[in-house]
Amino acid sequence: MTSRGLLLNELEHVLRNCRNIIELIEPDDLGFRPAANMRTLEELVNHLAQIPAIDLLIMRGAEEAEVQDREKKMFARSRDDLFKNMERGSRDMTRFMEGLTFDEFENGNGVAFYGRSQTYQQWLLETVTHIYHHRAQLHMYLKLKGYPVDTNTLYN
Repeated sequence: MTSRGLLLNELEHVLRNCRNIIELIEPDDLGFRPAANMRTLEELVNHLAQIPAIDLLIMRGAEEAEVQDREKKMFARSRDDLFKNMERGSRDMTRFMEGLTFDEFENGNGVAFYGRSQTYQQWLLETVTHIYHHRAQLHMYLKLKGYPVDTNTLYN
């Protein structure tokens, strides 16, 4: 399997796992905020669901204001809308990455509004890593709230 195929499979896998974890959340707990300087649970799951779409937007050169506007427009109040955002972003990311030639994927680059330039292969790896980071954060939030989550929850 190519690195592109491996990373796209991993993207699909981690998002499916995130969806399973998000489905555990009781609506009354969405306002939970572990500390004043942290996101609420609702903000966290929205950020997590938006990562594929927003990272794609960033790597394709969108300006910061456009990214922030898209994040606001994508903020979902329902679980169905949250999952639609996640699925649409994943589908768009996959289509974009699969549409690149091997050379474009390995050597072409996207430049973020904050100045970071990296190959599309690196961007895809960073997107997957970004999702794993926030999945771990979500796991911690749920542990703090007393949900019955454990290591198996992360890997099923």
